[in-house]
Amino acid sequence: MSAVPLMESAPGPEVKIDGRLYRYFGGTSYFGLHGHPAVIAAGCAAFQQYGLHSATTRSGFGNCAPVLEVERRAAEIAGREEAFHFSSGYASNHVLVQAAGPVGAVFVDEAAHFCVLEAAILAGVPVHRFRARDPEDLALQLAAHLPPGGRPLVMSDGIVPSTGEMPPLDAYVRMLESHAPAVLLVDDAHGLGVLGENGRGTLEHLGLDRAANGGPDGVTLMVGGTLAKALGGFGGIITGSAGFMHRVRTSSHYHDGASAPPAPVAAASAKALELVAADPTYRTGLQRNSARLRQGLRALGIEAHGVPSAQVGVTIGTAANMARLHRELRAAGYLVPAVGAYAGIGPEGVMRFAVCSGHTSEMIDDLLATLSGLL
Repeated sequence: MSAVPLMESAPGPEVKIDGRLYRYFGGTSYFGLHGHPAVIAAGCAAFQQYGLHSATTRSGFGNCAPVLEVERRAAEIAGREEAFHFSSGYASNHVLVQAAGPVGAVFVDEAAHFCVLEAAILAGVPVHRFRARDPEDLALQLAAHLPPGGRPLVMSDGIVPSTGEMPPLDAYVRMLESHAPAVLLVDDAHGLGVLGENGRGTLEHLGLDRAANGGPDGVTLMVGGTLAKALGGFGGIITGSAGFMHRVRTSSHYHDGASAPPAPVAAASAKALELVAADPTYRTGLQRNSARLRQGLRALGIEAHGVPSAQVGVTIGTAANMARLHRELRAAGYLVPAVGAYAGIGPEGVMRFAVCSGHTSEMIDDLLATLSGLL
């Protein structure tokens, strides 16, 4: 076995790692599309036609049909006028912070992903962290640190990546209404495609879905995401009105200074978006599996949140105990990572269970039965 686990197949309900086939309950390919034959075929065909095609920027000759098709399909799914597709979802917050305009201070949910905190620095103003998923502490931080007349920028994940919990974004909006004009910036990497009646993400799930450059009572809502989690592709995606998207493309240099996404990757991503749009059972199947996993964990006496996200991070005793459970589950043919240090988790870490729409009920029940015997 290699020192670093080597994945030798596409992620999905089952994966081959270090020469062995496992049932995979730790990934982020929530719809299992990264190995779909149609997705692979689309990427191969684009490779034949365009080569790698990532050698210039979008303001030069970096545009090609697959990149534009990703943007068209993403905007259509989101119910927006336009979209911007770029090479990494990690950068979506970096792009949006610069599109937010001048702010007096930035306030970051302390459970937010690394890329959120890194992007906050780009605003060029003081950055303050508030307790995870705590709107009251946000109110205290706003009162203590927002300069008079300053416009606040609050930044948060839509779904905490390590635990699957949902920050109370609707409560954050209510707190910001008394400080308007204000901005709420959401990294919805793990909510996009998963949550909401149309799969538009956490804001839709909470009833906050609206034009990206407008919001309730002077609170501007901005959201970015990735195609690399649920949606079977790769790269960052931001959607919005035509006017807002012009600001997104011109406020930073990701459009005119960064290489375009490679054409084969874009073509594969566009095909994955097409599949998701045509078949709502990807989302409904994932939600059914998520509920089955969470209910099963609770039946074992393990505290699991009630959010219909794809992942459930739980603490089962000490870090040493979770490392043991990871090893013994792996020996039994199940991969569930024990995460010791990551954004949004406590000192003991978590076991990060995750399902995809392709897991069968029997797979989930077998995992839970095996776990029960190890507790």
